[in-house]
Amino acid sequence: MTSSSQTDTPVTHPERVRLYLGTGCGKTTATFGVVLRALATGKNVSMIFFDKLEENSSEGDALRFLSRAEELGQDGFGKLTINYTGVNRIGTGPKGSFRLYSSPNGILPEDVDAAKQGLIFVTNALMRRDDIVICDELLDIGRVGILSWEYIRPVLDLRQDPTVLILTGRKAPDWLVEQATTITTTSQDKHHGRAIQGLDC
Repeated sequence: MTSSSQTDTPVTHPERVRLYLGTGCGKTTATFGVVLRALATGKNVSMIFFDKLEENSSEGDALRFLSRAEELGQDGFGKLTINYTGVNRIGTGPKGSFRLYSSPNGILPEDVDAAKQGLIFVTNALMRRDDIVICDELLDIGRVGILSWEYIRPVLDLRQDPTVLILTGRKAPDWLVEQATTITTTSQDKHHGRAIQGLDC
């Protein structure tokens, strides 16, 4: 028999901040798996892209379809909100690399404006208390200095239970590593070459 003291105690969600880190493939791809699982169990998910546009990502059509699934009247299906805020930096650096990782002068004013817009979308999702808020490549926005961590941190601090905040990027600052409840790191032991559309990008 359950005591009254047990039933009156609120359940604390064990997962709060999840980080997908590393230089290997699969960080963003892992978030797509989370999206599918969450939507299939009726959760509300927001996904904010900080380093790509819908037209240069092969998953764009599929995510747009999932974001409209609610209109089909599928009982128990969750809601997906997608926002692309990245200026097109993919393939614009030397040898088709990310511009930001290729030149110390790679950060442009429109990069800063786009990142600030992305944080507005994150703020809205956290204030709505969406079940899952995914910030793709936000860690690299801070790492390369498009926005300072002092600018980013107050937004992340808006997270409240039961929202799970998921962040991807190559590295995270120490304070965020300490806050994280789950950290997965990818390492690249071998790579076939350039990214393949429909598989890697």
